Amino acid sequence: MSPPRYRTLDGDEVELPLAMGSLVIVPRALARFDPELAWTLDYEDGPEPDGADPRLDFSDGALLVPVDRWNEHAELEPNLAACDQLPTAGSSLAPATPTWQAASTGSSDKRLLAEGVVAVAARSVVLALVAFATAYVLAVGAWLWTLRDGITGPDVSTGLMLVGAAVLLAWLAGLAGVGWPSKTAARPAGRAWPEMCGAVLHLTDDPLGILRVGMALQLTGFVVLVLVR
Repeated sequence: MSPPRYRTLDGDEVELPLAMGSLVIVPRALARFDPELAWTLDYEDGPEPDGADPRLDFSDGALLVPVDRWNEHAELEPNLAACDQLPTAGSSLAPATPTWQAASTGSSDKRLLAEGVVAVAARSVVLALVAFATAYVLAVGAWLWTLRDGITGPDVSTGLMLVGAAVLLAWLAGLAGVGWPSKTAARPAGRAWPEMCGAVLHLTDDPLGILRVGMALQLTGFVVLVLVR
């Protein structure tokens, strides 16, 4: 049998004694103090039990509450835990989960769901910034290709617009908390081909890294074309 339990304001569980296996002995002082136990004041007085938890105050007397009535209120009150009777032969009944444990499990599930939603939203923002950064790099390539036949005023204006777009994307990435990954231990200068592929794949997950590559390409390509012509 699992004895009836009461959860205090400190979150501690206190076991309440039983009389004849069918009556819960509730301290009268506790029933007067806690509104959740006010209903027990309607029951008969009982003797002070021996060997009860010292945290229970029986100085004002005790109340004898039927186990069935206690269990009914334990299903409704979060600070009460039911008294689980031992199952009879052939019975498949199992001890019930305390009410506050079920509530705690539900709160944990809601918290995990909220964290999952936030993680998906953050990941979506990163992917969107990666897509815009990649589009910027492609636009820089197309812009440099058009400069083969000469650099005109509209071409310079287009280049400045691309730079402005890159700055805006970099600002959005910083606002969203997306930046370069933290530095790890120094790696050897020579890298194998699989390591190079891994570095490229990691770069595609870093909007600021893609923007830096695009801006370096735009500046270098423009300077080279100006010097050549």
